[in-house]
Amino acid sequence: MNFVKNYNRNWNLNRNFLIKKIKPKFIVGILAGLIISLILSFIENELLKNISFISFGILSLIFVIYSGLKRKWLNLIIGLFAFVSFFSKLNHYPYANVLKLLIAIPIVCFILTLRKKEKHENELSILIILFTYELTEFIKLT
Repeated sequence: MNFVKNYNRNWNLNRNFLIKKIKPKFIVGILAGLIISLILSFIENELLKNISFISFGILSLIFVIYSGLKRKWLNLIIGLFAFVSFFSKLNHYPYANVLKLLIAIPIVCFILTLRKKEKHENELSILIILFTYELTEFIKLT
C-alpha cells in the first residue's frame, strides 16, 4: 500500500513538473505531440514508426518557429539542430554524419539554458526531450 502512495505522489510531481507549470497551451500541445511520437516509436509497426518520425520532425520545426518568434535563441538552436538531424535522415544526405558532429553545439546550448532555467521554465520539458534526442544522435556517432 505504501508503494502505491509513493507511486501516486511521484506521478503527481512528474505531471506537475511537465505540464502544470507551462503557461502557453501551445507549448503543452507541442510537448504532448513529442511525447506521443516518442511512445509511438517503440511500437513495432513500421507505419507507426514512420508517423512518429515525421511528427517529431514537424513538431521540432514548429518549436523552432515558436522560439524564433519569441526571440529565445538558445531554444531555437536546440530545436534547429533536432530538425536538421531529422531532415538529413529523411532525405538520406550523404554527409549527415558531418552534421552530427555539430550536435555538440546544442548540447552546450542546453547546458547554458540550465544555468538560466527560470528564463526557460516553460520550454524546459521540450528542451529535455530534444536534448536527449540530440545526445543519443551524438553517442551513436562515436
